[in-house]
Amino acid sequence: MEAADIKKLIKNVFKGLCKIALSGILAFAVLTAFCIFYYNVPVRAENKDGSTDYKRIPNAFYSRATEGFAYGKTNNEGFVELIDYDENTPPIDVLIIGSSHMEGLEVALKDSVTGVLGRQKTVYNLGTSGHTFITCCGNLEAAAKKYRPKYIVMETGDCLFSDKTLTEAVNGTTPEIPAQTGGIVGLLQKNQYLRLVYAQIGNYMGNSDNEQNGDTGNAAPAEEEKADERKNNDELLSALLQKISAIAGQYNSKLIIVYHPGTFVRNDGSLYLTGNKTAADQFGEACRSNGIYYLDLSDRFTREFKENHRLPFGFANTPVGLGHLNKYGHAMMADELYKLISEVE
Repeated sequence: MEAADIKKLIKNVFKGLCKIALSGILAFAVLTAFCIFYYNVPVRAENKDGSTDYKRIPNAFYSRATEGFAYGKTNNEGFVELIDYDENTPPIDVLIIGSSHMEGLEVALKDSVTGVLGRQKTVYNLGTSGHTFITCCGNLEAAAKKYRPKYIVMETGDCLFSDKTLTEAVNGTTPEIPAQTGGIVGLLQKNQYLRLVYAQIGNYMGNSDNEQNGDTGNAAPAEEEKADERKNNDELLSALLQKISAIAGQYNSKLIIVYHPGTFVRNDGSLYLTGNKTAADQFGEACRSNGIYYLDLSDRFTREFKENHRLPFGFANTPVGLGHLNKYGHAMMADELYKLISEVE
């Protein structure tokens, strides 16, 4: 091969590689721009006060179209909340701590539990993805001490817990959910497309605190379950509820726990509530025995479906009745909470 031919070959290879690189850069830029609106969730930042295991980057824009479509901005503390928290914030009537259902990235802020209930009360929302009821038990004291609300609302879509989980919660050894602002992971996730890829990888790997997985709460059952008769360990459950009741009482707050079972529409069009009713009834009785207000949304969900054909979960771009709470589910919970608080007062 002549020197001129070799030079020409090298030149062509270089041109080809440049074209491939430019195509990749262009594709990456297009995907990033698309994800600004499709999946743009602020990364996790360290929460030093312990009211949650982590929080979002403060004053950060977010948008999400994987379930419904909603957008907004985190507040000055990094929570999905309509108001900022500072020395001028009015005394908080209702503090909400919970999972991604309460964070509500899928609905407009005005349609969330905090937005709807906030029309009658001063509400502050600490809902954060991955923060199940058990996780929130570990955050409760720090949250109550900092915000000093009249009422603390905790939520759960599951009332059945293993002995190991309950023991860890009682002993204060529940594993923490890490922040993601440090290291290479935190750096890469500043790009919206890479953040979505990371979330999808975590979902595939079964990462239970991943925002695409974990506390989605209402997934389709493989088949309609038979009545589940399993119950919690009475002693461990009572010990945990006694512990969190005492924490709330120490800061003069009344504690409310809301149970929202999953929904599934049968082939004949009737509604099926998922979850363990036996454990939920046991959990409710244990709450009442330990001075905790217990709000079961099963009846409200069933009534709304029969009378108004509305489901509390799911969106126009998701399977029917599955996924996170939609605006109707948030409104149902807010309405029932307002009724309960009005009765208490």
